[in-house]
Amino acid sequence: MQPELYLRLREKEGRLYADDIVASLPRIPAGHPFAAEWRARAKSASRLTRYLSARPGPLCILELGCGNGWLSNLLSKAGHTVLGIDQNRHELKQAARVFCGSSHLSFFEADIFSAPFISARFDVIILASVLQYFEDASSLISVLSNYLRPAGEIHILDTPLYLDNELDAAIFRSEQYYSSLGFPEMKNHYFHHCVSELHALNPKILYQPRSLTLRLKRLVGQDDSSFPWLMIKK
Repeated sequence: MQPELYLRLREKEGRLYADDIVASLPRIPAGHPFAAEWRARAKSASRLTRYLSARPGPLCILELGCGNGWLSNLLSKAGHTVLGIDQNRHELKQAARVFCGSSHLSFFEADIFSAPFISARFDVIILASVLQYFEDASSLISVLSNYLRPAGEIHILDTPLYLDNELDAAIFRSEQYYSSLGFPEMKNHYFHHCVSELHALNPKILYQPRSLTLRLKRLVGQDDSSFPWLMIKK
């Protein structure tokens, strides 16, 4: 996707935040239009942080599609060395500006398919709400695996993953949404992935929003992620 197109879309959606908001993420004022979404993302981030803290560390982590850097910053605060990469120069500059105080955190503009990383560099690679911008999930995971150390892990979270019979309806909803915003061309840059695409990679489900307990919690207004958290081990 062209970074300029993505940036214009983010601006239209109201997802380009001021520095003070970014610095506080995932906490956000209660009256903010995306407050419920950020409460859900805060829970996802908390689960991820607790999981990683149980591994021998500190870890060397790559966050692909880091955007404004809030999650990379959160993970660095937990004691890990984190590199956030993205092709969105606007938000990368903001990330570097807002989170410049940590020696364990850095940001880099790169296309992951041509990034100048050495093999077996990272313990963990995070894809948080980013897989939908890659057409071929299996090819992406294959490339990322080259950058993992032995027993390294790829984590996919806060990402729409559908059952096969849900795919057509999801594609239709996205086309309607982007057309309503005046960005119908986004349908060619936003990809809908099914859980079944990843079965050959033997992912472990670490969070399953389809469970009855979690569905009931969301029904009574307890915000949490509607998307599964998958871990793929090298």
